[in-house]
Amino acid sequence: MKCLLIYFTGTFNTRYVSRRLKEKMEAAGYEVDLYEIDPLKTERLDFSGYDLVGLGYPIYGYNAPWPFLKFIRKQKFPKGIRTFIYKNSGETEKVNDASSLFVWRKLKRSGAIIENEYHFLMPYNIHFRFDERLVKEILMMDEKLYDILVHEVTHCIPNIKRYKLWHKIVTRAVSIQFIGGDVNSFLYSVDEDKCSHCDLCIKRCPTQNIFRDKDGKMHFHHHCLMCMRCSFFCPTNAINIGFLQQWGWKVNGGYDFEKIKKIELTEPFITKDTQGFFHCYIESYENINRRYQELFGD
Repeated sequence: MKCLLIYFTGTFNTRYVSRRLKEKMEAAGYEVDLYEIDPLKTERLDFSGYDLVGLGYPIYGYNAPWPFLKFIRKQKFPKGIRTFIYKNSGETEKVNDASSLFVWRKLKRSGAIIENEYHFLMPYNIHFRFDERLVKEILMMDEKLYDILVHEVTHCIPNIKRYKLWHKIVTRAVSIQFIGGDVNSFLYSVDEDKCSHCDLCIKRCPTQNIFRDKDGKMHFHHHCLMCMRCSFFCPTNAINIGFLQQWGWKVNGGYDFEKIKKIELTEPFITKDTQGFFHCYIESYENINRRYQELFGD
């Protein structure tokens, strides 16, 4: 079996998930190719020779990011090709279920077969920073979900659920966030006293939205994705991200997953008594653990 994983990544969480999934699938006997979407390219892929296609993205405001949707819409999927969706976010509120609504429509119109959809947990790059103990725990849960995905896809076991009407309404309504970055970028700025002039933000910006003028001052165009790659990885925390920063929704500094994996957990971070924002994790953990036990035992 030959599989193509097509994905878009903002702060590289989806890249991490895709690479880990590739390793898991190859261990199960698949030949796997990765294709990372570049928002500045619009090429049409050749799907000949592939038995299976996986589509991966980070959830942005209850939707798939517009560069991902734009790229997928331009593709000509072979009729009857098997596909699955894998998405990730920092929360598993059920309103996120319909984030693939527009992807589904494209695949159905192409005649592709959509059998499976999976929601991986990954730490936030906005709103607030995750405790590293929690990051360790969700990486462990993701490992189980990789195994579930590979098993179900390999054995043609579908897990698709119908999106609820309310979730579809929210996805449609919040799709206005596609222009949110363009608007918010009018408020972006750089603290020149903090800036080290490493230009990492310019080099890494997926839409080439950041540039310096002839005097060396930093400026922003208005085709921002709000992926947070610039502010998240800025080594001196010099980038102001507009109204998001005014709300305190800024996280600076990447997560070292390899280092975090080595952390020893003396007790669970998420328990049956967890309240507040992370309460939704309880059901997610239970579903993953239950399905893992059904397939593989203890």
